[in-house]
Amino acid sequence: MLAKNIFGILILLFNMVGLIYFLYLGTLTLVKRVSAKEAPQKKDAPAPKKKTPLILSDTLIPDEDDLLKDMDLSDLDNLNLDDFE
Repeated sequence: MLAKNIFGILILLFNMVGLIYFLYLGTLTLVKRVSAKEAPQKKDAPAPKKKTPLILSDTLIPDEDDLLKDMDLSDLDNLNLDDFE
């Protein structure tokens, strides 16, 4: 009987906490809506300036075609793929 009463009290307590939380969220939403209506409208704000790119020269990075020409693929012929299992 005591366990039933404690369990019932816990259920009621958690339900009240949940209802209070929903009331809290509702009042926050209401306050945000009311304060948004009362806030003065900003005039045309200047657009933020665009930042300059960090890469100053495109010649630092070679083209992919050049990289493939310089590669020596003859070393891959005697590669044993069973070592990677």
